[in-house]
Amino acid sequence: MFTFPAAPSAVFDERTSQFRAMGIPTRLISEARKRTRDMWSEGPHGWTPVWASLAEQAEREERWLRAALCWGAARFPCLATPARQQAYQRQLACYLKAADTFPVRFERTVLEVPQEDGTTTVPVHLFQRARGTSRGLLVLSGGVDTWKMDLHRLSVIFARATGLLVAAVDMPGTGESKLPLRPDSDLVISATIQRLREVHDLPVGYLGLSFAGHWAAKLAILGQVDAAVDIGGPTGAGGERVDVLTLPYGMPGILAHAIGWDRLPEPQEIPALVDGFSLRDQGLLDSPPLAPLLAVNGSMDQYIPRSDTTALYPAPNTTIWLVANATHCAVERFTPVMLGAMGWLVARLQPGSRTHRLTEPVTRLPLTPLLARS
Repeated sequence: MFTFPAAPSAVFDERTSQFRAMGIPTRLISEARKRTRDMWSEGPHGWTPVWASLAEQAEREERWLRAALCWGAARFPCLATPARQQAYQRQLACYLKAADTFPVRFERTVLEVPQEDGTTTVPVHLFQRARGTSRGLLVLSGGVDTWKMDLHRLSVIFARATGLLVAAVDMPGTGESKLPLRPDSDLVISATIQRLREVHDLPVGYLGLSFAGHWAAKLAILGQVDAAVDIGGPTGAGGERVDVLTLPYGMPGILAHAIGWDRLPEPQEIPALVDGFSLRDQGLLDSPPLAPLLAVNGSMDQYIPRSDTTALYPAPNTTIWLVANATHCAVERFTPVMLGAMGWLVARLQPGSRTHRLTEPVTRLPLTPLLARS
């Protein structure tokens, strides 16, 4: 059991809009907030027991998707306790029960992909329009505390709105991945993408939210995808080191858990913990990306420096959207950001269509007046 400082009231302050966007009813979030007194307690006022009770009520009502979302909140922010590990298993069980009600074709598959001297399993959730065939594939990943089932709504919206086949996966260090988060985790991600290419024979884009945006940038630079969108990803592009131990909302513990530690790092251990992830230090910013890259973030990100996004430009093949007066991943403007990202991705994954070329500037229109000078 690995616990770390995190005040429930502060977590609710930051995450209520996210939980609501995921599909958890506002009244349930309010009820959970009133009842929760401690992030780690296994008593009636602990974070996981409170959310578990709401999930179990949804199960009794056979509201399986709601139950899955509540179990996802119960396991938040990471699988650092046995109760959270159990909650995550129940989230998956309820999610699969809900699958028949999804407004898209859904399939869960488990891929075997190369990993060092052997292989590792990568569960993939596939979403596709109910009718028609896809002309592109989008791999979607969340950050260190927001995983593939938490991105259900986004997966469905992308599949329905774009016609792309959406493959939601957990990056290493999160969700169902059996591997810790490491600077070379892109090897597993790119191997997963290669397996998906082999199976579906489609051009592949990658959209990464928060820490997964790091992999979006790296995959585009290395040409492992046909296009990539980095939303709020730490890249080290500006050479500014993040002071991990001062990050808010329990993020130091969340990151340490993803990397495979069972305790918070000491200050002198921080360089070894995080410096290896810098794309600048890896020498990857010396040449422009081999695939088109869109990097997006809020101008007031509370986790990573602005330069992690803006310093990626003016490299050719790179587009930067810095959203004014918005925080990490520009969550305050998430709808226009996603709409613009959809148009940008489709125009690059299906470049032969005049309709899709025209779609990009139209979908960006609501976002344009919200963009800041970098």
